[in-house]
Amino acid sequence: MRTVIIVSLLLLLSVPGFGELTKEDIRTIFKEENAASEKRMREYIDLKVETLNTRIDALEKSLNARIDGVEKSLNARIDGLDQRIDGVEKSLSASINDVEKNLTGRMNDLRVIMIALIGLIAAAIAIPQLIIAYKEKSQKEMEKRQEVLQTEIQQLREQIESLQNASS
Repeated sequence: MRTVIIVSLLLLLSVPGFGELTKEDIRTIFKEENAASEKRMREYIDLKVETLNTRIDALEKSLNARIDGVEKSLNARIDGLDQRIDGVEKSLSASINDVEKNLTGRMNDLRVIMIALIGLIAAAIAIPQLIIAYKEKSQKEMEKRQEVLQTEIQQLREQIESLQNASS
């Protein structure tokens, strides 16, 4: 009985296999299979595109987050460098001001020394000239006095002689 059931089932199942397929049947089957295959292919491509778009969106968000992090880090570093540059600039300005004050003080000291040296040189030249001029003036006055005295002495001698001649 078992064998009969199996053989009858096989015969029932194999009956459609004995029929003949026409060209139209093959075309219809091919078109249906082709359409089904295209549909499955489109669904598969759409699924892959959707998956790729999801991945791209996730990567874009991740990259944007990283870029934002790098940008914040760079901005913080730039701000730090700006502060350091400002500190160095203030320090240099203070140093330059100190140097300028020192140079100004030294220049003033040099001016005073130059004026003193010029005065000393002028005095070294002028004092001997003044002494020479004073001596020459004194000598000329002495010579004039001497001439006056000699003229007076001459006059007095002449008077003495005339008195002696008058008394003799």
